[in-house]
Amino acid sequence: MRWPGEKTGSAGGIRGRLRRAGRLFAVLTGGGIAASVHLAVRGDGLDAALPALPPTFAVAFLSWLGYRDDREEAARRELDAVANDLAGVLKGQWSTELGHRRLVRPLPPTVSWAAAPPDLAVPWDELTRAARRAPGGPAADPAGWATGPEALAGQEEELAEVFLHRIPTRRLVLLGEPGSGKTVLLIRLLLGLLARRGPGNGRVPVLFSVAGLDAATLPGADAEDRLHTWLAGQLERDHRMLADPAPTAHGDVSLARALVDGGLVIPVFDGFDELPGARRGPAMALVNEALRADQPVVLACRSAEYRDFLEESAPLAEAAAVELLPLDPGEVAEYLRATALGNGPRSAAAVAAVEERWGAVLERLGGSDPVARTLATPLGVFLARAVHGPDGEGGSPAELLALTTREEVERHLFGAFIRTAYRPNHRRPCRWTAAEAHRAFVVLARHLRDTLDGSTQIAWWELHRALPARSVQLLVAGLGAVAVGAVPWYVAGPGAGVGAALIVGAVAALATGRQPRPASRIRWSWRGVTLVPGAVAGLVTGFAVGPAAGLAPALASVLVCGSVVGFLTGLSPEPLDVTAADPAGSLARDRRTALRTMLLWTLAAGSVAGLVADRVAGPVAAFVAAPVVGTVMGLAIGFGQTAWGLFTAARGFLRVRKGLPRDLMAFLADAHGERGVLRRTGAVYQFRHLSLQRHLEGQELD
Repeated sequence: MRWPGEKTGSAGGIRGRLRRAGRLFAVLTGGGIAASVHLAVRGDGLDAALPALPPTFAVAFLSWLGYRDDREEAARRELDAVANDLAGVLKGQWSTELGHRRLVRPLPPTVSWAAAPPDLAVPWDELTRAARRAPGGPAADPAGWATGPEALAGQEEELAEVFLHRIPTRRLVLLGEPGSGKTVLLIRLLLGLLARRGPGNGRVPVLFSVAGLDAATLPGADAEDRLHTWLAGQLERDHRMLADPAPTAHGDVSLARALVDGGLVIPVFDGFDELPGARRGPAMALVNEALRADQPVVLACRSAEYRDFLEESAPLAEAAAVELLPLDPGEVAEYLRATALGNGPRSAAAVAAVEERWGAVLERLGGSDPVARTLATPLGVFLARAVHGPDGEGGSPAELLALTTREEVERHLFGAFIRTAYRPNHRRPCRWTAAEAHRAFVVLARHLRDTLDGSTQIAWWELHRALPARSVQLLVAGLGAVAVGAVPWYVAGPGAGVGAALIVGAVAALATGRQPRPASRIRWSWRGVTLVPGAVAGLVTGFAVGPAAGLAPALASVLVCGSVVGFLTGLSPEPLDVTAADPAGSLARDRRTALRTMLLWTLAAGSVAGLVADRVAGPVAAFVAAPVVGTVMGLAIGFGQTAWGLFTAARGFLRVRKGLPRDLMAFLADAHGERGVLRRTGAVYQFRHLSLQRHLEGQELD
């Protein structure tokens, strides 16, 4: 396994040394046995060799014990190397994302927190008792423990210090209002923990979105097995290298499962409030039952939803709770004044104009009316700055005061935000109008809600799931049937052609059900070879050739066609690590892989079809059959079995039916880099805030 940026000799080097040690052990043991046999042959028979056998087997047994210990130690060290690689990938990924969000001057108001109300937290004495009774002792040094929940208060990057040293159990519930900055604070916590983690020493914090978790449907023997299976599945989805097999000492599991089972992952759960109400209780029960007492964990949730949840269910066990505070009104006012001035002169006239424009709104800060509550959150401040700043839509901020509820204020700001981002501007020209952009975002938000179970990730390789359910299967089955049935039709008549088409179409439809992901290259493996497609292709070819050419050519055709198709089934894409690639780069690499796959299938199918047609009907038929069958078969594989092909088909379908932009990837890149509507994590996009996604889900298409 190789990670992006991995140094040769880390995990792979340990595995290589282990293989060399195993070969040396085998050579020494074999040499000892060979020497004993040599003594028996050259000496006085078997009796002469018997004295040499016990020492040989004794040495072999001792060597095997040492080799076994080396295997266990190497397996442990290799897993540590994998954890180091994962930590490096996550640090780069989230540092880039957080850095992109901080490219705003002046810096936004400070986010701070305090202890959550007592009814939302586990009693402090219960928490400290649990820490002292944990297996192996407390997770944090008791000398650094907070004296009570009130000592957990802090701001910005201090959360990592609070988590590691002030919370006895290293278990935390992070609460806050919508738009209060929970996700950004989780990212800062994650980066803080990674910065304090020494190489090969310590767990790796990983952010998991639990919005799609359904504890009732997870497979597994017990709660721990079920949760670990889900965590490992999320890791394998986001970090494809972790789907590789773990060292044999860990059993028949993936590297992701070995990391989770080994306690090398700190789960950081975001979006607990996004779970449907009926799923929250089982999900929390699963977490409480599955995680060991010494397992650190973090969970984020909206305050109101967590309070409602606690009326009927137990909280996160042995966890402290903090709640994000409203932004300081003075900092908000200073920030909005500074951004309203923009890069212009700070003259008395300019300052007076800002005060006249913003004065009525700034006077409300710190109050309880809808505008004040909205501007007490980072999201509200960002939207107000974007919409009513120097580069905004140009409307007066005072129009916010006419709105009567916080929901109305947010809807107004979200709608104006899209219009502002796509407003014609000579300094930042845009290829799309605000109406076109709004329509595209609504389509994408509904796609996330309706076809991806409320996911927050806009991944280009999942866009095909918006297609009608059976369209891809019908496309591949139809093309495959036409490609394979054409030769029997031409050679043996309509009956043979229709029969071959039905058989191949059925097999192709059954084989087209997987969800391809971006690939970096093509690889071939015996494990991927399947007999059914080759056998079907061989038999169809044999029945087509037999009546016209005889038994021998038919058998030859069966072997040739079956072998070629069987060989091609062993081709499989090597997954691309989408966390280390940008969307355009991942699409380009997968497109190259898809085109190579299509070319191989085109050449193979065309060659077989040409050979069969030549044997049966002569060179003219071969000249026609080879390019037609090869091209159709290549298209069937390319557009039905590859991520790029399915994305291309889905993009065209949604362009016609829903009005998505023609160059969707360019639109998404512009929405991220130029407009600030989207954020990016690896090769996937997300809406800048979940509330914006929810707002767009309920909008009507223009």
